Amino acid sequence: MLKNTLHILISVLLLSSCQEININKEVNYTLLLDSLVQHQAAVLKEIDTTSVRVCIEKSTERLQLFEHKNLDIFQKQWLHHDINAYKKIKENFKDFTPQLDRLSKDLAFSKQQIAALKEDLVHRHLRKHKFSSYLGEEQKILGKLNVLTENLRTTFTKNLANFDSLESRLGGIFIQLNALQSEHEIRTKD
Repeated sequence: MLKNTLHILISVLLLSSCQEININKEVNYTLLLDSLVQHQAAVLKEIDTTSVRVCIEKSTERLQLFEHKNLDIFQKQWLHHDINAYKKIKENFKDFTPQLDRLSKDLAFSKQQIAALKEDLVHRHLRKHKFSSYLGEEQKILGKLNVLTENLRTTFTKNLANFDSLESRLGGIFIQLNALQSEHEIRTKD
């Protein structure tokens, strides 16, 4: 009887330990999360920070041109929507680069966490039920990071398109305003 109980106990232990041996599904989950992080990082790399900086600088220049003394009230009212558009672009891009840097750091940290999670699972430092808990946390974090990534990409794309549209539409006006500015500077020197 004792021998049978011992055999049953050993069999149960072996069967329960066999469930922990097959971790392929869990490893695949970590690979999936890692591919999501890589995709988000690739999306962030598509965002050209030089274009953001140029948009901010040009918007500032354009806004200064719109403040020229030779523009009368009618001209300023006529340009009101364009002035507001440049102000909005400048405002939207004001904290853009720090947000992009912060998001890149968060993605790098998440990538490290996923690699550590996989490593702990492979080396049996982590049981499957604990892994599921950590996996759920990483999924939530990656979901939030994905939303932030998409928001930054949308902000970049939308504001860059608006900026390009304004620049092409108002090119002639800027040439005239620059000429007025130069003429005014020459007069003030004399």
